[in-house]
Amino acid sequence: MSDELYGADELAALVRRESVLDGAFECLRRIWSQPNALVGENLAAEYKTRSLEHHLDTQEPKLYDELKESMGDHPITRLDSGCGVIMDALSLREGFQLLRELPEDNGWDVTLDWAPIERLPSETKFICREWFDAHSPSAVNRDDYRFVGDLDVPQLPGTDPEFVWTRHPDRRLEESFKGHYSSEEMGDIYEDVKGLLEDIVNESVHNEFLVTSDHGYVNVHDTNPYVLSDSDAEALKNKFSSRFREVEDGYAFDQLREAGVIERVGGYYVVKGYYTPTKRGASKRIKHGGFSLAECMTPVLRINT
Repeated sequence: MSDELYGADELAALVRRESVLDGAFECLRRIWSQPNALVGENLAAEYKTRSLEHHLDTQEPKLYDELKESMGDHPITRLDSGCGVIMDALSLREGFQLLRELPEDNGWDVTLDWAPIERLPSETKFICREWFDAHSPSAVNRDDYRFVGDLDVPQLPGTDPEFVWTRHPDRRLEESFKGHYSSEEMGDIYEDVKGLLEDIVNESVHNEFLVTSDHGYVNVHDTNPYVLSDSDAEALKNKFSSRFREVEDGYAFDQLREAGVIERVGGYYVVKGYYTPTKRGASKRIKHGGFSLAECMTPVLRINT
């Protein structure tokens, strides 16, 4: 299994770097930087992503501790010039494709790194409150800020710095993946996001951009290496309707914490890895709010035009 998840270079990164998360980033690069990774063989790439996290969790007991301790002080909070673009739910999957295609198509200088989310749960309302003291991106009222709710780019602030928060790709992800998974649709969503970002860059007065997201997402479709016992599956189904919830006393929560399925963070419980509650009639495949690499490692693209 490990041969499919990382090669010699990625293994060296996992072993030699101070942070296992930096090594994980290189493993994700191997999975998602291939041309057309978001279409065609996307189901295989998603399975490898789930398998990678499961494998690292068994090999690195402090994986989630390190991830949680690294949160806060996101690069977007330190931006003092240029344009900061926050694309809601943009993940490293799309980040690696943008790194490959933006320089080819536009001649821009582009680099990609990663940063942990600002805090848990990995949900927009919590992170927007930390960054802009508002309950949602559309409620932010600042002269240096613009919210973009669809694919049409309005006039941007023109301040230095300026901030832009786009509803995409999360809007399309929520609309498109309530039913059966479609890898072709995933490719369409990526093309919309890429086009939107290019329009923002061309509309802005700046030539330096930091492009990131508030959180990523998990895709719980298809085969999942995160297997629950019958009693844990029942407890998760009964107590969680999403990937996080407010803290409450009860044996079921103690059971799930002991099994490593959930973790308490402040006043919330968050679901770890790719464990997922299964409710009759549930069809949503794309989720966030939990505590996984895919949700909590955000892309940080730096573009110089």
